Amino acid sequence: MIKRRYFLVAGLAGTVALAGLRFKHSTEEQSIAAILHKRLGYLKLNPEGVRAFAIDLAARHAISPFRLRLVAAMGSMYEHLDSTRHNFLANAIRHGEERVVTSYLLSSDFFVNGSDESRTVNYVSFYDPLRACGSPFARRVSFPQVPH
Repeated sequence: MIKRRYFLVAGLAGTVALAGLRFKHSTEEQSIAAILHKRLGYLKLNPEGVRAFAIDLAARHAISPFRLRLVAAMGSMYEHLDSTRHNFLANAIRHGEERVVTSYLLSSDFFVNGSDESRTVNYVSFYDPLRACGSPFARRVSFPQVPH
C-alpha cells in the first residue's frame, strides 16, 4: 500500500514538474501562432506573417501573458480541445481565441482580397481602429468633378 502511494505521489510530482517546465519555456508568440493555426486551419496562412503578427500582438500586452503562456504550455492538448462545449472554461478560451483571430484577420489582407479562402493570407500591419483609414473595409471615394 505504501509503495502504491509513493508511486502515485512521485508520478504526480513529476507531472507537475513537467508542466512547470513547459510553462517556463513557453512564449506568448507560440500560443498566438497555435491559436491562429487551430482556428484558421482552413486558410493558407503565411508563416512569416503569423510570426510577425504574434510578436506585434504580444508586444501590445492586449491579452494576459499568463493565459497565453498557459495555452502554449498545453501543447497538443490545446489543439485537440473541444471548442464546441459551453461551460465557463470553454467560453473563456473561445473568447480569447476570437480576440486573437479577429485582430489577425483585420491586420491581414484577407478582407482586402474579398475574403478569398483560396489565397494565402498575408499579415500587413497591426490593425489599429484609431488610425485614420486603417480599416480594411475602407474604400477610396472619388467624386466627379463639377465644371464651373
